[in-house]
Amino acid sequence: MIAQLNLETGAYLREATSHPLSPSPPLNASQICAVVITFNPDDTLEHNLRALQPEVNKIIIVDNRSRDELRSRIAMIASATASDVIWNAQNQGIASALNVGIQHALSQSNYQWIATFDQDSRVLPGFTKAMLEAHRACHFRDEVGVIGPRYVANVADISRPIRHGEREIVFRELATTMTSGNLLDPKIFAIAGMFDDSFFIDYVDHEFCLRLRRHGFRIIEAENANIIHRLGSPTKYRFLMRTVVASNHSPFRRYHNTRNRFRVYGRYFATEPAWILSDFYGWCKELAKLVLFEKDRKSKLAGMAKGAWDAVRGSPGSEIPSNARFHS
Repeated sequence: MIAQLNLETGAYLREATSHPLSPSPPLNASQICAVVITFNPDDTLEHNLRALQPEVNKIIIVDNRSRDELRSRIAMIASATASDVIWNAQNQGIASALNVGIQHALSQSNYQWIATFDQDSRVLPGFTKAMLEAHRACHFRDEVGVIGPRYVANVADISRPIRHGEREIVFRELATTMTSGNLLDPKIFAIAGMFDDSFFIDYVDHEFCLRLRRHGFRIIEAENANIIHRLGSPTKYRFLMRTVVASNHSPFRRYHNTRNRFRVYGRYFATEPAWILSDFYGWCKELAKLVLFEKDRKSKLAGMAKGAWDAVRGSPGSEIPSNARFHS
């Protein structure tokens, strides 16, 4: 099989050929270790970990100092899913927790892939197979540092395999992807470094992907690997004959999202101007939805303004509230 770039869609298409690609690793979960970050998880955690368990060889939970009444519940779920748990003494953020889990995974075994997950993401059966099939179909797979999934809000949003004519689209190349559900090639950490733990939450993933690209790695999305993942607490509205979805992120998240967004812009504008302009346009649309539809506008806008100012002056940012969840 070879892959061909579709210039209209920017996707890579799998196409039959009498000249197969070079041998690739077998399609199984035996060499995948998953790192799952928890912080005050809700009741979906057990369901999500049980769905993940058959898709990977090992699960490592890194708890970012959840409330005491939840820690015993996390321990019980970990035991039921044969997961290791690392209990952080304090919450130092998403990036720091990911680094702790990844370093633990790398010290345990020679895993071929490290998978990273949020606590509120759920994979569907066949997830790993679809991810690795996308990698096997990729003609530049030796350059791939990250394989990302397709994100859907619920099962009803899962579409049939994407096709272009008679050919199935197996993967497409992206500039960045969200962290949850990714497969990371362990070699990238020795070359590009770990996640930047000065990013407490938000843009941890985008900064890392852009840094990988700077080091010559590429990111692909597996078109047939679906993951159920919720962003914020979305609500839908009708506006100008269209359906508009507002994320309803908290003032705390608005602060960190804005601060880290502008930090990334400053770091990568010289090498990724097209991505930055596209991201800024998306931010402007998000700002419009906030003003038009969301509650607590004053606090959220104040958080964004403080985030932008702190990005300019290089402030390390504020700590997370003890009762927060990362998706809030």
